Amino acid sequence: MCCLEDDDTVVECVQPLKGSGKVQVSFNDETFNNVLPQASSVLLEGGSTVLEDGLLTCNMKFMLDKVPLVANESQFMIHDLESQPYYLLFARGNADPWTLEKDIHSVNDNPQFPWMSQEMVSFCRGDNCTSNGIYMLNDGMQSRVERYWRYRVAVLHGVALIVAWWVLGSSAILIARYFKPLFPRKKLLGTAVWFQLHRDLFLISLILQILAVIFIFWQAGWVWYQCSYQCTPKDFSKKMHAITGIIATVLAVLQPFLALLRPSPNSEHRYIFNWAHWLVGMTAWSFASATMVLSLPMGKTGLNAVYGYAPNWVMGGYILFFIGCNIVMEMLATSNDVRMEKNVSEIKPHRFIVGPSGMALSHLNGPTVESPLAPPTSLKEHSSRS
Repeated sequence: MCCLEDDDTVVECVQPLKGSGKVQVSFNDETFNNVLPQASSVLLEGGSTVLEDGLLTCNMKFMLDKVPLVANESQFMIHDLESQPYYLLFARGNADPWTLEKDIHSVNDNPQFPWMSQEMVSFCRGDNCTSNGIYMLNDGMQSRVERYWRYRVAVLHGVALIVAWWVLGSSAILIARYFKPLFPRKKLLGTAVWFQLHRDLFLISLILQILAVIFIFWQAGWVWYQCSYQCTPKDFSKKMHAITGIIATVLAVLQPFLALLRPSPNSEHRYIFNWAHWLVGMTAWSFASATMVLSLPMGKTGLNAVYGYAPNWVMGGYILFFIGCNIVMEMLATSNDVRMEKNVSEIKPHRFIVGPSGMALSHLNGPTVESPLAPPTSLKEHSSRS
């Protein structure tokens, strides 16, 4: 019994093929199931199970008036069934034939996966009941979104964000910081080549991020994942995956608005914008990378379950490769003796020069419209004018 996105109070019936079974109360905290022996002894009366011709019949009386007698440490695990309607959940699975210890129910797309009532059910007792006390459950569902689509949307979510951050985002970062001298007098759709590439790559990346986030919450039924009481490292990674992913997306969405506040290249405050824009971008990239690593142990990706720790090495290798590219490019930029002369005619077109570091290039190709340098004036024209 649950509120769809809350923890579950469970009445479970465990029956071996031969002999008598047992009825007991347990609790699901979205991650684990814990049997509550003390609560079972207080709340249940006349519990019995019968297995006949493949049909399991489970009988018990749930004593609502004895909920206050449940141990204090277990009180929160027993829902107040009279306070509001609840959904009914039905799960089935296997148990040890000797100890009757339960195995996890099926998590695959088949009829063994837990079912849930289509509508909420009200519980009552005595004079509070307005019906005959019998509820006939004729139909059920396994999830709000078909599980066929949930897994496929989760996979597409991961692929889209890897492309958005590690292909498009990484390229946009490197282009803006180190490739400004490329094609200094060429335009791409009316603006400097580096600026157009940086902006377009980032905008495509941002669109992919927003769509990926929207669809992943859609497949989850717009529910925020959390493990409420018991968190293993694997469960903690699921929770942190959502948190770090949202932080990365929020920072990415802020970047275009921050760019609208960009001062003129000649402004004395331009360097503040340069550092702020770079810092927000790199922080977002770092959170996004951490989010991808945290996704590896998740069941819907199946990466660690199928490939072991190989995906960890691949992702770690890419992160180190990107960091290494930045370090090498920064070393080349700061150690290069090439200096930009005031006479722009000395800059040869179509020649890539690793010049000053990214922040020092804020004035290169940098008027308000981010247009390229003007074409050089020939020596003959210069002589005639003088």
